[in-house]
Amino acid sequence: MAADQVRSTPGSVGELANLGVIMAIRRDALAARREALGFTQETLAQELGVELSTIGRWERGTLTPQPWRRPDLAKSLKVSLDELDILLNPPGSRIAAGHTSATRREVMVDAALLTGVIAADHMLGTHSEEPPRRHRTTLSIASARVADLHRKYQAARYGDVARRLPEVSAAVDALVADGPARKRREALGLQCSVAIVAAKLATKAGDGEAGWAAAERAREAAESAEDTFGLAAAAYQRACALLRAGNAENAEQIAVSAAAGLRGQDPQSATWRGALTLISAVIAARRNDFAAAGERLDHADALARWLGADGNIGWTAFGPTNVLIHRTSVAVALNDPRGALATAEQLDITALPVGLNGRQAQFHLDSAWAHAQLTEDPQAVIHLLETERVAPELVRANPNARSLIEGLLARERRREVPALRGLALRAGVAA
Repeated sequence: MAADQVRSTPGSVGELANLGVIMAIRRDALAARREALGFTQETLAQELGVELSTIGRWERGTLTPQPWRRPDLAKSLKVSLDELDILLNPPGSRIAAGHTSATRREVMVDAALLTGVIAADHMLGTHSEEPPRRHRTTLSIASARVADLHRKYQAARYGDVARRLPEVSAAVDALVADGPARKRREALGLQCSVAIVAAKLATKAGDGEAGWAAAERAREAAESAEDTFGLAAAAYQRACALLRAGNAENAEQIAVSAAAGLRGQDPQSATWRGALTLISAVIAARRNDFAAAGERLDHADALARWLGADGNIGWTAFGPTNVLIHRTSVAVALNDPRGALATAEQLDITALPVGLNGRQAQFHLDSAWAHAQLTEDPQAVIHLLETERVAPELVRANPNARSLIEGLLARERRREVPALRGLALRAGVAA
């Protein structure tokens, strides 16, 4: 669980000043036209020969019909192609950041944050469907590419993830739509996994609403695939997104319920039960329920010890070390800097599997916060420099890291903390 997910409120216009954001607008007029003609989503899907979920996504604005489907859609809705184009592209369907009346915000990260603008509609599944290609990506290749996205995300290489995500997402969607029927469940599993990456990236960038949209897409794919652990992953990301958006109560309900539903005595079940229990512990801490947070941490610790080692099942990084990282985050959420540092002293961050730069950075960021609260500024800056070393993009993107640097600058003692000004400049905080 990241500190920005623990302490942040919904991203304001100011917090998203370094993000380029677009909005995906619901196509209410399209839905109204369907209803006026007596179609349900299901009956229209049957008439057009598409999946029921496709109609819903068209109307929610998260998918655009392929060009060759539009004549049939226009015929069914008794409109011209020009009229259909208006229904599919309502005024204001691409508007600037800060207009909170929009239904869904989709993250695009600018050059300063992720070194290159990405297409957010691809990232969160709102891309237009593309014509079939002669040479399609195979399931094995797609699976390797999805795994690579997860690895890069855990290594805190968010720019690489953002740039590669649209292409991988499009290839996986094509496999779901047109791949071999006998392999559809596997393709749906990959679709779920891609959406999980999108949810993580959106929530990391501070957009809980876009994170929720991507997590919901993951849930839909997992349900279609009847994938128990895909549903667990989607539940975790839904909880993260809600927590980012300030809806801790519903986030906690989702996490606790999903953890309770995993009753298997196998490593995957234990891993996901543990991961969901950890996020529920952080949520309990946010509402100052020390007892519930401690009980959940202890339960997660027991599951981690049963597993016996730090692992990375389902890209969770769940294990004894990760439980300690969350104990530190819980202390941060409880505004207990001394408790956070006492736990941090027990941590051997190098025990984590190789490549988990984001988790290492979280440890250093929590430690920096604790030292700053105790006005131990040199130690705070040392941990911030370590955060920058292992995950430079996180320092630039994380609103709490930037806020922490700003606070240290406000009471800057240059002789004591000579590295602070350079860190601030690199993070884009100092003028």
